[in-house]
Amino acid sequence: MEESVEDAGGTPTLFEICARAVTANMETLEQDVWGLPAVILQGILPLLNIYYLERIEQAAVKKGLSTQSIWRKLWNDVMKCKPSRFGTVTCWRKKFLEAFFHNVLRGILDVSSDRRLSDHRFSPLVHSSRHVSELTICNKQQGVSELTPAVLESLAQSVETLKFLHLRSSDLTTQKSLRSLLHRLIHHGQVNKVSLLSWPSPDTNLLVLILSISAGFWQKHKNSQCVFCLKKPRNGSSEVAQEQRLDSDLLQAACTTNFSGIHSGQSVEEEVSSQSALLSLQPLNINQNVSTNLPECNIAGETQSSVLRVPGNCQTKKVTCRSSSLPSTASESTSIKNLKTGANFQGNFRSEPEDLYDFIFSVSGKEEGKALDISNGYRESANRNPPELAAVHLPDIVAPMEQRRIEMPFLDGAQRLRSVKALNLHNVPLSLSSCRTLCHLLRSWVSLERLTMAYNDLGTNIFLLVEALTALSRCPGCCLSVISMSDFTTYVSTLDLVHIILTMFPSLQLLSLSYDLENHNEKEKSDDSPTEFRENNLKQLEIRFPQDPLHVGLLTSVLKASLSLLELSFDNATFLCQEDLRCVLRTIAEHNTSMRRLSFHDMKLTDAHSEILLLINKLSLEEVKFSFCRLFEKDTSEFLIQFVNSLKRNSSIKILKLCGNRLGNDGLAELADIYSADSLSSIHYLDVSSNCIKPEGLLQFAKKLEGCGKIKLRHLSLSQNLLDRDPMLAQEALQTLEGVCSVFSDSWNSSQAFADHVSVM
Repeated sequence: MEESVEDAGGTPTLFEICARAVTANMETLEQDVWGLPAVILQGILPLLNIYYLERIEQAAVKKGLSTQSIWRKLWNDVMKCKPSRFGTVTCWRKKFLEAFFHNVLRGILDVSSDRRLSDHRFSPLVHSSRHVSELTICNKQQGVSELTPAVLESLAQSVETLKFLHLRSSDLTTQKSLRSLLHRLIHHGQVNKVSLLSWPSPDTNLLVLILSISAGFWQKHKNSQCVFCLKKPRNGSSEVAQEQRLDSDLLQAACTTNFSGIHSGQSVEEEVSSQSALLSLQPLNINQNVSTNLPECNIAGETQSSVLRVPGNCQTKKVTCRSSSLPSTASESTSIKNLKTGANFQGNFRSEPEDLYDFIFSVSGKEEGKALDISNGYRESANRNPPELAAVHLPDIVAPMEQRRIEMPFLDGAQRLRSVKALNLHNVPLSLSSCRTLCHLLRSWVSLERLTMAYNDLGTNIFLLVEALTALSRCPGCCLSVISMSDFTTYVSTLDLVHIILTMFPSLQLLSLSYDLENHNEKEKSDDSPTEFRENNLKQLEIRFPQDPLHVGLLTSVLKASLSLLELSFDNATFLCQEDLRCVLRTIAEHNTSMRRLSFHDMKLTDAHSEILLLINKLSLEEVKFSFCRLFEKDTSEFLIQFVNSLKRNSSIKILKLCGNRLGNDGLAELADIYSADSLSSIHYLDVSSNCIKPEGLLQFAKKLEGCGKIKLRHLSLSQNLLDRDPMLAQEALQTLEGVCSVFSDSWNSSQAFADHVSVM
């Protein structure tokens, strides 16, 4: 509660009494208050409730007044917590009202508890909704059923990101309200990003609902017509023409593959039939004269033949499938790049477009367990001779067309509307059926620009995802520019996956792959494996590699093909020999000359000193990170001098992170020479965390910096060093550094950390 003057033990002034009287009658005095002189208005602003304070903002700005301090105080008084991203809050008014909306929506804030939060003239949700740019829906979607048309209308104008956090199953009424909210905010609103986070046991119906509407599909319901859908577009509208053309293209692209039997359960709408499929979208008004550039679709339903290559098998087998009333296509079996013939299905992928092979990832729709047995069979066959792989049961791989029907009730009779540009699925495990649903939507999701998938427990379902992305890459208008995937295990060699994705999307801007384990037995590629990548437009490449040694030919090939690379990050990259590592570093220095940010983590760089110096001297890097790379493990003295001299001659590097490299006291003292009078260095951020630095070494470093005069260092990170060995000496060193730069340290207990380390050895 706000503390009044009387509560503080003082006597209110005449101005304060008048100001309180004015604020109590704002319903009739509002326009007059806006016209008051700035000096008077400044005294009234802190007494207004949040509704009038928000409404008076424009008038206050015109008079040169700021309300930021008032909203900041409101946050402290009402929210009673430190906001996330505290240092980056640029508008406390928006920050407060956005949090206020969510707290009221979830029923965790009582507006009657503070006079500044309640006013009979205003609806808290309607008033604050205009400031919500990121709408977060949690748990059982509390409050969604209470959203009035007025609130939805306001949210549709402001919300750009929809975030679902810790979702749980809800009743049918709530799901129906959620369906309307999604439709209004995505199809007729401004939402461009949908994130689903921390959903360990996804509800199939709810997941399909969110994904299908995010992808732009919408079913008209006879009992609840959408007024925006009923509006007739203006004739000649370029936007309408583009949407109709898009619908035609997308339906053609969707015809390229059916996946079998998704168990979707009962729909929210009881009237909706559960036997329709995405490929039977009859309400769409499709132009019969479709462009010949679209993916081929066999609508006629005639018999079709395709060649199937079993992964790891050099033999081919022609399979004939007779289609039913569902459309089929010869291109449904052209999925990803042709795997190199060999004893393991994670073989190399050829780079030539004509080598796309007819491997169908769909399986018979009997039950998920049996479907997964197919990929298990691949693993069990990994060590067999190629002829034996011909025994793989083909009917389990190529299901009859009559069975390959995807049942998605939310898409029954659907029309295609606006779809989002970014999809983020983080810690949302995907079953075989839900993965197929996602993949079926991805095949024609041409508006998608950013796809982020993390810890989805894909397993062998990654092949479905790759096949879907392949189909998407062939769609006219596809604009996917960011792909980020991470999980504990992958069933595809990481570099092969890089090869596939960059072959499909040469215009990709960012590719991030992060895996702990590769579930395959292949250690080396054969000498005749193709390793050439097509040139691409990649700007940022981030890879966390599994433990297996890397195929240096593939890695250098992707680096040579990525001439526009600005940021490169390798984590846990291991090689068969140090010469392979040196080859990779030399390739970077020679071919990636546009590089601005370079990051190596958990890599052994002990024997690559010459190549490290080459990177610093040759590239115009702005940020360099070598963390836990054992950089100064041996030949420290000579290399340190060369390292520091290279940094002194380099004026482009501004951020240097050397955490966890066994720098020690002597190494830290040597780094101080970076800031000597004859140095050209521009490093303003230096991270020397976890480098076994003791208080005496830090003090020596501090005194050397103090003697350099005015230097460019602004931020120094010292966390997790041995400063607790002599607290008083460490304090003296830190005080000396305070006059030079901003220091980040911690109260790390080195003895306890060492004991913990020994206990787990």
